Amino acid sequence: MHIPPKALFRAAGEATYQAPDPTIPPIPKSVFLPGVRMVFCIGAQKAGTSWLHDYLGRSESVHFSRNKELHYFDVRAGQAGMALRLRVEALARLSEKLNTRATRLNEYVVDRIVDAAELLSIYTGKGEAADRHLPYLEYLFTGWKGAKLAADITPSYAILSRHDFADMAAVGDARFIFLMRDPVARLWSHVRMMAQSRLPPEAGADEVLTGCRAWVGDLVDQGFLGTLERSDYLRTIRELEAAVPRDRISYVFYEDLFMGSGTDQICAFLGVPHIPPEPDHRVNEGRKIPIPEDLRDLMRGSLDTQYRGIRDRFGDAVPVGWAD
Repeated sequence: MHIPPKALFRAAGEATYQAPDPTIPPIPKSVFLPGVRMVFCIGAQKAGTSWLHDYLGRSESVHFSRNKELHYFDVRAGQAGMALRLRVEALARLSEKLNTRATRLNEYVVDRIVDAAELLSIYTGKGEAADRHLPYLEYLFTGWKGAKLAADITPSYAILSRHDFADMAAVGDARFIFLMRDPVARLWSHVRMMAQSRLPPEAGADEVLTGCRAWVGDLVDQGFLGTLERSDYLRTIRELEAAVPRDRISYVFYEDLFMGSGTDQICAFLGVPHIPPEPDHRVNEGRKIPIPEDLRDLMRGSLDTQYRGIRDRFGDAVPVGWAD
């Protein structure tokens, strides 16, 4: 059941932050639950967002919706057509399972249809009106029990533009966490995942490695290996800082999460009690297949700009072990 918007939401005042880029329109008015702050966590696939969702889910201070990745702002920006299509198709498939000649419908199927329809309802906001995000917020806050933070962890928000980040920043005085992982390690994990998705579950390591080589070869042939949007940390940083005050952004390295320094940084940034992480706990960890040296060198060369730019920006804070 949705939270009654008139009882809990109010119009937020016009933000006073003046983005340095004059082409960015003023941050618009939004609506939000009084006394609660919004948190967005962004980062590429295989950069630790699932682990962070699991970790922050242990805190009573942080509220999540029942759907892990909301894919709201990226769909709204026209950057996640596949995510929207999959959700629409899922609802259509569920509807086809209903027997129109039955006197009693399958309760499980109907419940799943309701869940799917409510998730799609987040996209029904009124264009550019001040309350345009209200359906999204109603869905987000369903089941809210007083937590002071509401979080949306959707990795693909990292590919959005400064205009989109400005829109997001206006929601609940939002804070942003950007997770970054060693670019080669992240890309290799992503490539393994994509290669395995094309193979049967029983496929051996040699088959997966062959698939990985084919996947990387396709990226090279198409000229995409060094230009993948989710590998371009520098672009995300540039667009984010053009729209969001620096003190509302926390840059966190994936490699620091598991031993506590990363989670301590995140909890201090959010103002919530620190919960010691479980060093050996992993979420959605892919099959471990070592990267061949030739592929490592190929990826490292294609991502050299990222390594140099991140080291110039963060210096000694870059974890030991990032590809040299």
